[in-house]
Amino acid sequence: MKLSSTVRFGLFIALGFGAAMACRAEGSSGGGGAGGGQSNCVALQDCCASINDAPIQQQCFEAATTNQSGANPEGDCAASLAGFQQGGFCSNIGTGGTGAGGGTGGIGGGTGGTPGDGGPCVQGPENTAAACSDGCDNDSNSHTDCDDFSCSKIPACQKPSESSNVACSDGIDNDGNSFTDCDDNACKDRIICKGEQNNATCSDGKDNDGDGKTDCDDTACNNEGIVVCKGGVAVSPLPAKSEWPGLVKTACTNKADDDGDGKIDCIDFGCRDNFEAIDCMDLPPEGDNASCSDGKDNDQDGFTDCADNRCQGESIVVCNGNVPASPMPSQSQWGALSDARCSNKINEDGPTNTFTDCDDLSCSQNPLVTVCPQENTDALCSDGKDNDNSGKADCDDYSCSKNPYITVCETGFAKCSDTKDNDGNGFSDCNDFSCTPAPTSKVILPACL
Repeated sequence: MKLSSTVRFGLFIALGFGAAMACRAEGSSGGGGAGGGQSNCVALQDCCASINDAPIQQQCFEAATTNQSGANPEGDCAASLAGFQQGGFCSNIGTGGTGAGGGTGGIGGGTGGTPGDGGPCVQGPENTAAACSDGCDNDSNSHTDCDDFSCSKIPACQKPSESSNVACSDGIDNDGNSFTDCDDNACKDRIICKGEQNNATCSDGKDNDGDGKTDCDDTACNNEGIVVCKGGVAVSPLPAKSEWPGLVKTACTNKADDDGDGKIDCIDFGCRDNFEAIDCMDLPPEGDNASCSDGKDNDQDGFTDCADNRCQGESIVVCNGNVPASPMPSQSQWGALSDARCSNKINEDGPTNTFTDCDDLSCSQNPLVTVCPQENTDALCSDGKDNDNSGKADCDDYSCSKNPYITVCETGFAKCSDTKDNDGNGFSDCNDFSCTPAPTSKVILPACL
């Protein structure tokens, strides 16, 4: 049985992420052998390593790390492992009992351990540059140095990721696992490998999305940013791959409705959701007092300042509905006025938006608003603290990672397709929650689409 991402997400949250990794003691100073087979905690980490679903794997590893100092790590690990197995994962992972020195065996138990040799390894946490490069399994979880997830945040242990549409179509084995682009499991779910909607898959002679239509016969191949098709037929002569970037740039910046759908350039989803349309990626947000009063269409959606519905939000004081406020408040007044609107228990931007005050994203995401508890500034999102008591700190908190005004997290097209772990949480590009939508979200993120 394979559960949906939403169900699995709820299942693993319900388990409380109860897991720890340091469980089987390594012999020291000539001491006795370690336990036979795997402990529950080692089995959980092995389970995590075997999961191919990147978001679920991240939850698993975080579970194994979060409760490292729990009162009952073995019991918590067993519960979490059972939950993942019920979710259709890790059916081949078993746990073991104690080895030399007796004890009862567990499910799938292995053979007894060997005596320690009294070597120079220092036992303790394995999460520093020194501990992650000493050749020792410092925390006795059967994973050494960079093979231990606790070392994933150490720069020397970080390697490039191959998980974004860009990295999965560059002809390079970015992560050095001997698999390139769509042959790499981490690329299997990217649109470049399983769908149409891009120039490569719209000209390869295959029905990539299994809808019975191939290349230009597929409506997805006749969008604004697709330059190999026109009107349902292949362009003749077919442009060379080296010409595609320039042609896509022209199609998505020429202020023309190239595909006849009534939308132009970055307003057209054919450009906005196409990872090849670089000019439509990482556009500045239009939804705070500054961007709603600068006379520019910052997000290139065809609406400027107060005409943009994002500028009609609860915390916006420079607009009165879809027209500029009169009199126009000075910039020095914005913070106090926004705080007042976000704490007056009045739904200022109804009726379509039914959220009030800090429940409204216009308030909770606005860096000028100080009356809301959410983490909503670069400073709060990089101080290592759980400022809003959500159970998550900094970029692990959606109030940071999903806030368009936060720049310190791994968000946006460039950071989510550069193969790097930009926010230092051990995950890069599409393996990072910040780059992928929540299981119930309808957000489209072109780097990881």
